[in-house]
Amino acid sequence: MEGIIFDFNGTMFQDSKLHEQAWLEMIRRYTPRDISEQEILMNIHGHTNDEILRHFVSKDLDAVEVAKLSEEKEQNYRELCLKDPEQLVLTKGLQKVLEHLKEQAIPRTIATATGKENLDFYFDVFDLARWFTYEKVVYDDGTFPGKPQPDIFLKAAKMIELSPEKCIVIEDAYSGLLAAQRAGIGKIIAIDPSKKNQDIFREKNMHLEDIIQDFTEFPLSLFGNSVAVEKNQ
Repeated sequence: MEGIIFDFNGTMFQDSKLHEQAWLEMIRRYTPRDISEQEILMNIHGHTNDEILRHFVSKDLDAVEVAKLSEEKEQNYRELCLKDPEQLVLTKGLQKVLEHLKEQAIPRTIATATGKENLDFYFDVFDLARWFTYEKVVYDDGTFPGKPQPDIFLKAAKMIELSPEKCIVIEDAYSGLLAAQRAGIGKIIAIDPSKKNQDIFREKNMHLEDIIQDFTEFPLSLFGNSVAVEKNQ
């Protein structure tokens, strides 16, 4: 493998519960429906705000309504993040992996279903410019369909000037793993910190290289001469 594409939410930053909380608060505010754990997995994580809102709130929302509701949800999400500064940390082991990739000059980028406002928030909070070029990050700008369509990973591979089959993708969401598979990504790694989705990932035959709990288990050997990530980071 020659390059790597990271999903962000639930992968680099363990914020899945915060996104779920923000979405559930919004959905319950505008609709009376209940949401199952499987619906959250299949129809929230990895999807664009437009897709989520049209699925849960109304398929008849216009662009202005989608933009207004999206910003309402994302502002609430960012406030939830800032309420507990101790949780504003990168996933265990990730910083060491990123330093290794930087030292080895391995092409890398982020492909995220989030919008620009959240991306700016992450670059500021986590100082992502240490490891990533902002202009090469692929985010939801409304110009391509969201996961599970492959477009986001095809665009990300192009950003780092590699063909998809020469890239690794690491993802936590079912829709993202399916998108990577459809994009023809060479190696796909699932991250599942709580181990609650492993059976679903295997059952759906995602052709995964590995399922890890955090980046202390990330197989740097996929890039050739590498060192193991220390477990105590």
